[in-house]
Amino acid sequence: MRVLSWSRYHIDAIIKEGEGGAWRFTGIYGESRSEEKEKKWKLLHILQHHSRLPWLCCGDLNEILFNCEKEGGPPRAESSMLKFREVLEECDLHDLGFVGDAFTWRNHHHDVSTYTRERIDRAVANSAWRARFPLVRVINGEPRHSDHRPIIVEPGAEEKAHWREPLEIMKKFEARWLEEEDCITRVEEAWNNVCSEERVSLMEIQSRVLEELWQWDREVLGALEKRIKSARRELERCRRAVISQKTDKQRTPVAL
Repeated sequence: MRVLSWSRYHIDAIIKEGEGGAWRFTGIYGESRSEEKEKKWKLLHILQHHSRLPWLCCGDLNEILFNCEKEGGPPRAESSMLKFREVLEECDLHDLGFVGDAFTWRNHHHDVSTYTRERIDRAVANSAWRARFPLVRVINGEPRHSDHRPIIVEPGAEEKAHWREPLEIMKKFEARWLEEEDCITRVEEAWNNVCSEERVSLMEIQSRVLEELWQWDREVLGALEKRIKSARRELERCRRAVISQKTDKQRTPVAL
C-alpha cells in the first residue's frame, strides 16, 4: 500500500496486489454542519482527478441519499441530498449497498420523540472497481464503543480478465420508480428470475434486473405518462373554454 495524500478529512492510497494489479482506496470523513459540507464535495472532485485506477471510497460522509435512509428527527433538505447524488454521479461513484442494519448511526436517545438513526456511512466505488470486484459485499458491522457501525468491505473474487476492457455504461435505477405501487413487485420478480439461473455474477444480476425495469418503464409507465399528458391537455382545454350548457354537453370523458 502506498499513501498518496491525507488530511484531517481523508486518506488516499493505492493498493498493489501480488500479480501487479492495483486499485485505489480512499477513507473519507465529511462534516455534519451544512456550511461545511461543500468542502467534502470539492474534495471528492479533486480526488477523482488524481488517478484513473479502479477506486473504492468508504467512510462517514455525514449525508444521506434519500429521506428513506433516515428515521426520526426533521427530514433532510432535498437540496442537500440532491447535491450528494449529483457529486456521486459526477465522480462516477456508485453506492455498493449493504448487508445488515440499514442504519449506520444513531443518537442513542432514550426518548422516542428525539431518537434518530440514519445511514450516513457507506461504501461507493467507480465503474472500473465494480467491474473488477463484481462479488463485493458491504457489511454494516456491530458497533463497539461508538454510535456508528463499522463499514466492512469484502471485495470477493476478481474479474481480472475484464476490468481493463472498455466498460459498458449500465443504466441506473430511477428514484421515481419508488413512487409506483408495482415497483417492489417488479424488482422481486426480476431478481428471482435471474437468480434462478446458475453461476450468475452480481454485476450480471444487476444489469438484467435494470434491463427488465427499464422495459417496464417503457411499456407500462411510458404509456401511462402519455395518457396523463393527454388528460392534462384535455383538462386545460376545458379550463379555457367558455362555461355554458353547450360546452358542458360537448365535454368528453378522459380515459386514464
